[in-house]
Amino acid sequence: MKKILGLLLSLLFVLTVCSACNPNSPAERIEYVKYEQSTINFNDNHDLNLSSYSDSLYYINEWKQGYAAVGQSGDFFPDMADPIVIFDQGYYYAFGTRDTRVYQCFRSPNLTTWTRLNDAFVPESGSWSRSGLYAPDIQKIGDKWYLYYTATDTAFEGNRCQMGVAISDNVYGPYKQFVGVNANGEDITLDTPSFYGMRGHQVLDANVLQDGDKLYMYFSYDTKTGTAGSKFMEMSKDKYAAEIWAVELKDPVTWNLDTITPLCSPGYERYDSPTRTISWEVQSKVEGPGYGILEGPFVIKRDGKYILTYSANLYTHDCYAIGYAVSDRPLGPFVKPNDGYMSNMLLGVPGEQGTYIANRYKGFTKGTGHAGIFQLSSGEYMFAYHAHFNREAWGDTAPDNWRALALDYIYFDGDGMPYTNGPTYSLQSKPTCLSGYSDIIHNAKIRAEGEYAEYLYDNYTNRAYKTAEVAREANFQAGTRSIEIKFGAPVTVKAINIFNSYDFERYIDSIDQIDFGNGFGIVNAQFNRRYVKEDFIFPHSAFNIELTNEVVTDRIVITVTCDRDFSLGEIEVIGKTN
Repeated sequence: MKKILGLLLSLLFVLTVCSACNPNSPAERIEYVKYEQSTINFNDNHDLNLSSYSDSLYYINEWKQGYAAVGQSGDFFPDMADPIVIFDQGYYYAFGTRDTRVYQCFRSPNLTTWTRLNDAFVPESGSWSRSGLYAPDIQKIGDKWYLYYTATDTAFEGNRCQMGVAISDNVYGPYKQFVGVNANGEDITLDTPSFYGMRGHQVLDANVLQDGDKLYMYFSYDTKTGTAGSKFMEMSKDKYAAEIWAVELKDPVTWNLDTITPLCSPGYERYDSPTRTISWEVQSKVEGPGYGILEGPFVIKRDGKYILTYSANLYTHDCYAIGYAVSDRPLGPFVKPNDGYMSNMLLGVPGEQGTYIANRYKGFTKGTGHAGIFQLSSGEYMFAYHAHFNREAWGDTAPDNWRALALDYIYFDGDGMPYTNGPTYSLQSKPTCLSGYSDIIHNAKIRAEGEYAEYLYDNYTNRAYKTAEVAREANFQAGTRSIEIKFGAPVTVKAINIFNSYDFERYIDSIDQIDFGNGFGIVNAQFNRRYVKEDFIFPHSAFNIELTNEVVTDRIVITVTCDRDFSLGEIEVIGKTN
């Protein structure tokens, strides 16, 4: 009897002492069972090569030398610039700038394994677009598929970039260049660009928005190529820039130049702003001081707002990045959020070439640009964008001058403004429609022995360079601290992602244990050191903890011991509600 009583007292002592407590707030103490060793199998994915993660649960923006032969498949993202991803009949199709003589097409059932199909578009003999094909946009309008494209090697005077359109019965092609009479009564032949009203001016990177029964085209116009005294030069905000313009279409192959409207100019908050106040958009300083570049527009309409994304700076530079502007109307005026801290930058590396902050991103992800937004069947939105294939430096020859397809989620805050937690270079959860699981933490109540527990499930992680913004992280004092995730009913858990602090001074290397209750627990989960470089931690990187077998529970307790104050950015519980 004394032995049993002694065991009970010992257990009570363990439960009390091992409650990761905040001595200043005894009421906050969280009880848990202490495990000497794991009682269930798990993979914390901490090996530097990430050799054993489940690609049914996770993906990563990591690329290798691309494959080219038709019919070949690969479990990585292909080298591809200016990407757009389209979902159709159970498959994802990726198009972009790759072989500039044709448009290649890749197909994937899961956004991980890509198979190259037959070329989607090959210019016919006698076409105005001989080669130099860039930046495709794919739209299904009615029962036809339309490929809007830019050609740089053209068969008419000036050899300026111009835009064309090709048509197919299938998303994957083959596409044939539009010929015939357009809605203006003009005869469009093989040697005539479909959109030739700005012939002699450099126009590129078309994106088409379907807005009810109306169509709008967004594109980049290089104002320095214009003719002095021309209508378009007179409309330009800056006579030495590449700007984002828009025009209403009469039908999928005809624009109405009477509606042409300039929308955004590099560095200006609004098109009619008197001075430049957004400095990150003009960091490249190519072709002389003051020359700015905006290109790669993409527009979505969501909850009555028109959200325009675009790329700023030169695509070969580290500071090539994605920004956004918002309007209540398709032709503007568009306004860029501007709080002085790059608030309208969605993806990118801050700082000019060679600066301290830019150098910290060496080996991470840079040159992020030309994004296409797509929505998954499970409702999530994703960005398809490109980044520099060589993470250290842009080169003059392949593969150092390649760009690679990357994917990240795009979210919307309470005001409908977009944001991302990228660019990421770490394991990320696959969309619900592909994995069969979702983040169920929002069905739980969260309690933490620290401050700002609400930031653990606000779907936001800070970026290291935005030092003036509020750090939306949960903060903990040095010692042993716990976090309780309590569900109202049992749920099925397959994985947990615990996102580290964005601040190198506050990140942690290990997690003591995770108690799932009922004798199920794991011990000593390790953070992957590939996400740490000198004094810099990769943004939105996590302990990615996969359970070999699902666990059913209604309560999870995460416990961490650290000899200094620390922070955590976010927690995802990947599973199913029962």
